Amino acid sequence: MPWRYKFIFLVLGCSSLMAVAQVPQVRVRLFSGQNMPVSKVTGSEIRVNLHQGTQDTLQSSRDLVIQQVSGKIHIANERGDEMVADSVTCFSTKPFYITGLNGSKRLTTGKVVFRKRGSTYLLAVNVLSMDNYLVGVVHAELGRLEHPALWSAQSIVARTWFAQNRRKFFDQGECYAVTDDVQSQVYRGWPEDTTRLYKLQEAVLAFQDSIVVTPEGVPVEALFHANSGGQTLPSAWYFNPREYLQSVPDSFSLNCPQTTWTVQIGKEAFIGAFAIWLGKSSSDSVFRAFICSYEQPVRAEYLTYEGSRVRLRNVREHFGLRSTWFSVTDNGAFVRLDGRGYGHGIGLSQEGAFAMAKSGYSASQITAFYFPGTHLEAWSAAVWE
Repeated sequence: MPWRYKFIFLVLGCSSLMAVAQVPQVRVRLFSGQNMPVSKVTGSEIRVNLHQGTQDTLQSSRDLVIQQVSGKIHIANERGDEMVADSVTCFSTKPFYITGLNGSKRLTTGKVVFRKRGSTYLLAVNVLSMDNYLVGVVHAELGRLEHPALWSAQSIVARTWFAQNRRKFFDQGECYAVTDDVQSQVYRGWPEDTTRLYKLQEAVLAFQDSIVVTPEGVPVEALFHANSGGQTLPSAWYFNPREYLQSVPDSFSLNCPQTTWTVQIGKEAFIGAFAIWLGKSSSDSVFRAFICSYEQPVRAEYLTYEGSRVRLRNVREHFGLRSTWFSVTDNGAFVRLDGRGYGHGIGLSQEGAFAMAKSGYSASQITAFYFPGTHLEAWSAAVWE
């Protein structure tokens, strides 16, 4: 039977315990995909908790260099002190910087736990409140698209995504729930621009704890992409079928920067790939003419030829296309693909949502449009299956 509660993850080391409480804190891995042998922590009033065996030692600093050496975490501060620990936790009452490879920085809040990863590298996990995490996600995911209603809508969708994926990496044996890259939601910390930061915080707090739910109150799979090209996709074309992720005509995503795209591909490589996928001869003149003049006036799941078919998702991934929605024109030694949309096309279109926000639609109206039949509910009132 479904039950109505809200979750919090209380994490000690790498273990997690679910309890009936408030919206959970987020544990997000920083610099995901990087093999990071050394990191720097800079800021004012940084507190450093050194964990060594069963002993904890609290220090203060403003400039730290942290690295793994011979299975231990080595820490050096601006005073020249050198310390050794099994793991390190850094926290401050003010935002502070974490630096990874090639000088890449994250301005963040909450606390950052450094642990050993393998025999050489560091693992940095940012532990922070949901709202503070969402400020960074909205900042990174939307980039230059700026509008309070859009930011609120994206924060609702991002919170809902987390609700469905709150154990994604815990269940793989990791010490964090999500990563900071496209494996989860992009999180690059907070913006340095304080005016933008304050506006983002206001937008997130305007719908604090709100998530998108089905009529039964169950959190949805909150997918989003850059631009639908004018028509969203049903989720069944990529993932599991969902009633609230059906194809929706989307005029809001027209006449946007990423509505259309064009790319050229070598003709023989293009025809040859389809010949393999469809089990045809690449020298067949009729087949070649079909492939080089394929049209897709509305979105399709498959390209079909004489009883054989290939999923357009596979075509997109093979050629690195912006979307599956394209038509083909013969252009001599090349074929020209004229496409529409950017991304998988399922759920919320970010550029479409931006157009809606500029036209006066509210965040709740935006989410209702892209997730038909849903409504907003507080995290505490949702039905958790």
